[in-house]
Amino acid sequence: MNDNSVLKQKSKSEKYQQSALLPAAFFSKSADSSFPVQLSIYILSALNISFIFLIILSLFIESSAVDILNIFKNMNVLSAFKITFFSLSISALLTIILGVPFSYLSSRKNGYVNKMINILISLPLLLPPSITGLALLLTFGNRGVLSYLTGNLAFTFGSLVIVQSFVMLPLFIHTLKNSFVEINKNLIEAAMVEGAAENDLLFKVYLPLSRRGFTTALIISILRAAGEFGATIIFAGNMSGKTQTLTTAIYSLSQTNLSQAIALAVIMLSAFLLPLFLLEFKIKK
Repeated sequence: MNDNSVLKQKSKSEKYQQSALLPAAFFSKSADSSFPVQLSIYILSALNISFIFLIILSLFIESSAVDILNIFKNMNVLSAFKITFFSLSISALLTIILGVPFSYLSSRKNGYVNKMINILISLPLLLPPSITGLALLLTFGNRGVLSYLTGNLAFTFGSLVIVQSFVMLPLFIHTLKNSFVEINKNLIEAAMVEGAAENDLLFKVYLPLSRRGFTTALIISILRAAGEFGATIIFAGNMSGKTQTLTTAIYSLSQTNLSQAIALAVIMLSAFLLPLFLLEFKIKK
């Protein structure tokens, strides 16, 4: 019985080697030679984790409970909290309305035109924030190309929504699209055979089967927009009670009261960590 098992295993191995892209001689068979490589991988991984952890930890080390409590007594900061929350809420809604249909369409098309559009959609992820802010200013500003339709939106609450939506959309679309692409094609074909229309496919097949992907896309894009600084400063400014967000408030505090800036940074970082923990440990795939 054992001999038969060995023969079967040997036969499977031979079949695999015949169809393998790389010859067996390409790989090292010595367990001793793999140990230094494995050790190097663990060391480099530990350095990576330590690098990120120590930088984040430095904020918590330098902050104090008193400074954190005093932050909530600062009216300018409280105003920045409110502006950030409301602007992100509107931006997230716009991102969902615009991003979900496009992600669905893009996941089902793979032609030349679709690839060109994907390149265009990816540009906001690659542009330096200063260029993004300048481009938005030249589009929606006082003499912008769309100013005759929208008026001057620069340095208004609407400019915050525009900046946030601009940086949220590509990240949301790419993440959700990848989730849509991973859906079992047999399920989609079965739904189409049963007569499912486009709206049925999107709302009854794609979105329910991509719950984690949708949540991931939304959380990551919101956090990305919440941390936007360069484009916000150039296009929306940093006017307290009008366009000042938590990110720009930290910048202002760092010029006058570093301890308060650190405290606000700790609060904002903690707020970022909460949805990430929720995403990692609570939301099922």
